[in-house]
Amino acid sequence: MFSVILAIVTLHITSILIPIEDALRTVLAPAGHFVSYVGTRMYSRWANRDSINECQEKNEDLNHVLASISVDYVRLKALEEENVILRKTLGYLQDQEYDAVAAHVISRSVVANRAVIMIDRGAKNGLEIGMAVIVEEGVYLGKITRIQEHTATVTLTADLESKVAISKAGEHKLIGLVEGQGNGTALATLIPQQEVIQVNDILVTSGTEDKVPADLIVGIVNRIIGEPTDPFKNAALQSVLDPDSVDVVAVLRSQALRPE
Repeated sequence: MFSVILAIVTLHITSILIPIEDALRTVLAPAGHFVSYVGTRMYSRWANRDSINECQEKNEDLNHVLASISVDYVRLKALEEENVILRKTLGYLQDQEYDAVAAHVISRSVVANRAVIMIDRGAKNGLEIGMAVIVEEGVYLGKITRIQEHTATVTLTADLESKVAISKAGEHKLIGLVEGQGNGTALATLIPQQEVIQVNDILVTSGTEDKVPADLIVGIVNRIIGEPTDPFKNAALQSVLDPDSVDVVAVLRSQALRPE
């Protein structure tokens, strides 16, 4: 074996093997390039696979973080909106010197003929059937029609069973009733024909009911209904706000009427 190695070295030194070596290089060069190419591609593929996996994991982590931030943002916006409504309501109550109980809406049912909400205050909080429920700056929502110890049901103005005495804003004179029509609508009824009423007039509570003080905003006139020869006319109303958007309300207790 040593003799063979010595012979090859001698031949290489004497340049006798150079033609053979060149031929071998020419023959084996493509194979070497191929092996190098395959190795590089395999390494790159495995490296890219690891990189892709890492990117996917990081992307999933970022998506989780983004989802968490989105939820927190929605909650924050809801709290901000609730806080704005509370400030408006409290400011109005203080200005009017009303005694009231704040409550949260815990359920609602606004369907074809019914429009009611349930609040998280009841008899234990001094609430009674017939009390007015408002939101923001004196917007009338409805009356308490059913009561339990810790909860109460409020019938909204659009409910078929809802009725409240009304006057035109600033006049303090009974001119008729607002009655619920279902499907989220209400109608001012029994308005004497000689009573001047126009589109965009604001209708408010008249104050003729024991537990419903005057000047709570009921709605805005958007259409007059009836013929000049009729003894009474009606008016279709546009609600000031969407009851579905209400989460915090104030119930005006029996002392709600302004002190003399």
